Amino acid sequence: MPTLTPADPSQAGNFEDFFHDNNPDYTRYGGPYGTWIHPTLVRKISNGHAFQTVRIPYDTGLRILADHPALEKGPVIVNDFARIIVFLLPADTRPEHWNVPGTRFLRPGVTVELPPAAAVRCRDIHWTTPPATHQPFVVSDLTATLTGTPVPVRQTQPQPPRTSRAAGSRR
Repeated sequence: MPTLTPADPSQAGNFEDFFHDNNPDYTRYGGPYGTWIHPTLVRKISNGHAFQTVRIPYDTGLRILADHPALEKGPVIVNDFARIIVFLLPADTRPEHWNVPGTRFLRPGVTVELPPAAAVRCRDIHWTTPPATHQPFVVSDLTATLTGTPVPVRQTQPQPPRTSRAAGSRR
């Protein structure tokens, strides 16, 4: 089966026709979100169960995405019609973890519209990158980026324990 990418020109037509002709595995195409992202239709999902949602103004969001292209690797929804940008955060994120002026942490149960898996970089509601490629956001990193503060440095590998020189000098 050919590798499908939503940027393919063949997807310019009807999504249903594209999926019927190419017969992709819908769940795999939606990546880790295959159970709640429909391949060809906008879905309405309640916030707070599978994810938490932060909404920011459209112009601010576009500027931030342009200044920090790495953010596009996460689950970001652009809604040109509603003029908002939406970041989907891990489900265990709580409002007290979020203190970013000019953004809105949506309360549980608010309906969030999710674009089809195939709607990537197109008009109206769309993903910035294919859902199958999304990396979950680290909330502290996203907060730091949106507020303009330095991103915390993390050690990726544990350091070996140090030994004292006195222990090594015994004979």
